[in-house]
Amino acid sequence: MENIYHRYINLPFEIKRPDITLEFPDHIRHQAINNHVDEQVNAFNESLGLKVTHTEVFYTPPNGEKIPIHTDLPALDNRVKINVTWGPEEGVIRWFEHNNPENMYNNDNSVYKDTGFTEEEHQNLLAEEHECTLVYEANTNRPSIVNVGQLHGTYNPGNEGRWTLCFHIGYLDYEDFLTFDKALEYYKDYLE
Repeated sequence: MENIYHRYINLPFEIKRPDITLEFPDHIRHQAINNHVDEQVNAFNESLGLKVTHTEVFYTPPNGEKIPIHTDLPALDNRVKINVTWGPEEGVIRWFEHNNPENMYNNDNSVYKDTGFTEEEHQNLLAEEHECTLVYEANTNRPSIVNVGQLHGTYNPGNEGRWTLCFHIGYLDYEDFLTFDKALEYYKDYLE
């Protein structure tokens, strides 16, 4: 099987950890943090003709908690982010294929109501785990390129919380997202 989901990226600097990731709530959480600017991440991407278009964090509590299986927009594609996680080694991001794609559904935010997960509107596809097959998983405690256009979610069986910082990546000169295959070209000198 071709890995279209994840690659480790060896950055020539350490990504700055946002203060919000020092809190440990008792529920899954998502928050946009576009005010968190990491000049080294920006400069690195700009040197390659890319840019950070959006920054966010996700939190997965310990002891088997999960962020639901989803795509980042209401379509299947191969858009990428650069992620880094602070959490237990056994915590992972997992990718799935849906056994009956017609059963995927558009999020109307009802899955997040009253959970404290997010205050933002989300447009994405969602899937139930029992209708999916796990195809790949990776720990992202090291900087990683992750495909967020495919069905994915997090799983944290560890005994400590798991925060993930995400940088959405696009092109410097025009509005479009970076795809996984293009990321392999742009970041080729930094990939494992």
